Amino acid sequence: MRFALVHSIVLKRLLWLWLVPLLVGCVPAVTDPPRHANQAAAAEQPAILSGEPVDLPAPTPTPGGPQIADANSDNQTGSVHPVITIWINETSTAHAQIVNQLVDSFNASHDWHVEALLVTPKLLPQLVRTAAISDTLPDLIMHPVEYSLGWAYGGILDVAAATEVISQLGRETFEPGALELVQFESGLQAAVPQDGWQQLLIYRSDWFAARDLAPPDNYAAIMAAAQAIIEPDTIISGLVVPTESDLISTHQVFEQIALANGCELVSSEGEVTFFTPACLEALEFYREIINEHSPIGVQTDTSALNAYLSGRTGFIVGSPRILPQLAGLDPVVQAGCPECSTPDYLAQNSGFVTVITGSGNLATRARFSELTYWGITRQADRAGVEQFLEYWYNEAYLEWLAVNPERKVPMRRGNSVDNGHFYRAWRQLPVVPGGPTLETIYGTALVDQISQDVAQSNRWGLPEQGELIATVYENLTFSILVQEMLSGYFNSSQSVVEGYLRVVGLIPDYPFAMQVTASEE
Repeated sequence: MRFALVHSIVLKRLLWLWLVPLLVGCVPAVTDPPRHANQAAAAEQPAILSGEPVDLPAPTPTPGGPQIADANSDNQTGSVHPVITIWINETSTAHAQIVNQLVDSFNASHDWHVEALLVTPKLLPQLVRTAAISDTLPDLIMHPVEYSLGWAYGGILDVAAATEVISQLGRETFEPGALELVQFESGLQAAVPQDGWQQLLIYRSDWFAARDLAPPDNYAAIMAAAQAIIEPDTIISGLVVPTESDLISTHQVFEQIALANGCELVSSEGEVTFFTPACLEALEFYREIINEHSPIGVQTDTSALNAYLSGRTGFIVGSPRILPQLAGLDPVVQAGCPECSTPDYLAQNSGFVTVITGSGNLATRARFSELTYWGITRQADRAGVEQFLEYWYNEAYLEWLAVNPERKVPMRRGNSVDNGHFYRAWRQLPVVPGGPTLETIYGTALVDQISQDVAQSNRWGLPEQGELIATVYENLTFSILVQEMLSGYFNSSQSVVEGYLRVVGLIPDYPFAMQVTASEE
């Protein structure tokens, strides 16, 4: 009761701060915020599948669906193989090549014919929802953790099938934390863990040493470093992070900042808890650090990386996919900073932070990890899917992990014979074909840092409120909100109210609605 009372008082005060400018006409009408234009524009865009389909020109359902004639038999009288369709949220050329190889290998030795489609990650949730409505779901979907439980509760995924596959492969061979994040009702699993990575704050350790700055692992140190490094006259910023409203990474950066200050989005009981002083402090810190110490304009993951490679910023936030580029191993993306005397200069002069801490009374150590899962859909051919995943997690697993291994820490650590086999083998994978390993480039300490506790990530609302979290991500709720705040449409106080109201608006028949009115208190 005390929490609810404090919550209500704070809400009244912030609602007053939000409403007064509207009454005097000082800000645009909140009835038509920029997100409406964003949503309208997105709705007009056709769904386009990225990358060349490995076998299929379009998704097709499996039950009662197409059969592929055995190439070695007469099409009229020969045997036929049932089709298994899979969607994979990776679209690079290297991933397309390995998918082709793995699918061909499976098809040559099994009674099912796999057809795979590479799908742009941004379009994946929309395509899955559309396929669910039209009963054209594939059998398997590789996807990020934020969608697993939402799709399971929506009847898109077959949780019994996923649980059975995990049992067959050996539950003890998977990371316990990866299983807990997708824990469904009655001990069932929403999806099968695949791999994951931790979000990194990457900073110029040489610049920090020259300015006697502490590693940027808490609000105070981050702010101090940004203030000390920024040089407007020489176009050097304190930091650069993605802020574009249509990027998932914009949400991911803010979520870690919020969690570090003890800002939780929703309780295990389903009450939206974004409206708290801890979240207000996180929003204010985020607004100040970016608006005062970052380049003008909307930023993306690419612009952040380019700024770091060219020596125009002190630190960035991103995924480990950046690590090979810092080491000069990407022939297309090379460092060009004034000090970069060797291709791997930035690899040798960068520091890495995976855990940050806020500044408020509820501040805590927070990491952010993105995990990938295989989801078995309600339309799946279960026998075929079980055979494919048996093949995938044994014969194909390391080959898949070998493409961009820096961001694919295995969530199946080993097999029934050796419980650490895949993890140890992953550490020995070259970052690029024929090249060095991460450990050779960065040392054992960094590989330990980025690969340990990946599945122990702080994530808003998982697993208890997974259905809501899927909707929040699908709608880019916080990517849009924080971009609007950075653009000056809302201040921090207005944004914490907007965030609360937008999340509540996503919950049908929300049971914790509060009666609030504008007050002068």
